[in-house]
Amino acid sequence: MAEKAEDTGVMKSIRSFLVSLALLAAAGCATPAARIKAHPQLFASFAPDVQAKVRLGEVALGFSRDAVRMALGEPGRIYHRVTTNGVNEVWAYTAFDYRTTPQYATVLGSVTDPWPNTAFVPGVVLVDVQQRNEYETLRLEFENDRVRAIEALKK
Repeated sequence: MAEKAEDTGVMKSIRSFLVSLALLAAAGCATPAARIKAHPQLFASFAPDVQAKVRLGEVALGFSRDAVRMALGEPGRIYHRVTTNGVNEVWAYTAFDYRTTPQYATVLGSVTDPWPNTAFVPGVVLVDVQQRNEYETLRLEFENDRVRAIEALKK
């Protein structure tokens, strides 16, 4: 029986290690430098001015989808915009804002002791609640596989 419990513990450790490794690998592509390193031939195919912007994590009008992906990574959302020229794809990039706000919470507290005579009464306490707000920071509109418009949020 002890062997089985030990095997389960080992399996949990291995599983935890593999999940951590996968997260680390995903985070490795989170910078332009990592994406350039992962796709050197694609990066070499870009014009020198595009390469310079991609290294800085910037985009400009006329960039291809590949150049945008290398500079910024995958978009958080993809929209489709219908125009007189057809349907354009819009890539949206998001960021997060964290705020802590105080809120009142009702709790039960004991007023007497020992156990058989314990009574519980409601009480109110102030607690901090952290909220994560997602917002769009950048939208890129593509027409004929090239960036046609850039919309950036000034914060």
